[in-house]
Amino acid sequence: MSASPKAPVSGISAGKTAADSKPDLEAARAQIDRIDDEIHDLLMARAQVVGQVAAAKGPALLSASPIRIEREAQMLRRLAARHKGPLPFMSVADLWHELIAAMTAIQAPFAAVIAGGEGAVQRFDLARQQFGSSIPVQVAEDARNAVRQVADGSAGVAVLPPPENGRPGANVADAPWWTLLNAADDSPRIVAALPFVVASRPDAPLRRRYLAGDGPRAVAVAKAPRSNSGDDISVMVATSAGFVSPDNCSDAFDMAGISAWRLAFADDPHAGPETDRGAGAPQLHLIAIDGYVADDDARLEALHRSHGGPFGEMYSVGGYPVPIEV
Repeated sequence: MSASPKAPVSGISAGKTAADSKPDLEAARAQIDRIDDEIHDLLMARAQVVGQVAAAKGPALLSASPIRIEREAQMLRRLAARHKGPLPFMSVADLWHELIAAMTAIQAPFAAVIAGGEGAVQRFDLARQQFGSSIPVQVAEDARNAVRQVADGSAGVAVLPPPENGRPGANVADAPWWTLLNAADDSPRIVAALPFVVASRPDAPLRRRYLAGDGPRAVAVAKAPRSNSGDDISVMVATSAGFVSPDNCSDAFDMAGISAWRLAFADDPHAGPETDRGAGAPQLHLIAIDGYVADDDARLEALHRSHGGPFGEMYSVGGYPVPIEV
């Protein structure tokens, strides 16, 4: 009686060995090389288009900051919405930050300055992450000096610690950095909250906890024009004749239909030397507003005219795109 033929091993067709079923390593490497070539071709093509954009802008480009955080935020949000597969989106975001920084340098190179002191190493890392690893980064003595370097044009962007409250009765030189921002067209403005891509925390809504003492954070300040990214936080300074509680602050904006919360407050360093420096000292309040608010927003006029409550003058000091949670 002849022996019956052996059944094929499950998953391997007759006539093939287990080694035959493995992916072809050389073929996979060849495919990666082709993809790399395609990526490289596209990067070179993108750089040519960026050069055309710079040429189209002409001399106006030289007098304006090349930083467009809103445009970058729109790009990353679009990519995050279509992203899938094993590659972490954090890695994609880092690649895009680097790419955008390199392309921006083609249009108009700029330098960054970070505030020295506690947290400077972290701010250095955030500056490099957001504005590229090749950007020159200087270290200022403190946050106020970093803002001044943006104001006088010696730096294109400053990376600063989150805004803090001022100390009652403090000297003008010790006022928080954000009190240097003003309503002038050429004043430095808040343009970004860093990092822009963060790990999601379902227990804490990102919009309100960002820059409110939660985690490693920084603020970018530049003379860049501001536009609507589609999901933004606006930042304003409001003056008051004396102390205003956080609840009264929010209530005044609520009455005008504006969702807002206070990031920080400080004695007004612009008040004259004869001004009371005690409990009734004039104050500045740094207010975050949910959404993009233009300077001519009718709600601000209504707030100032009818619902201003404790506040006097109000002016925009920038804003930032709401970061992406992944």
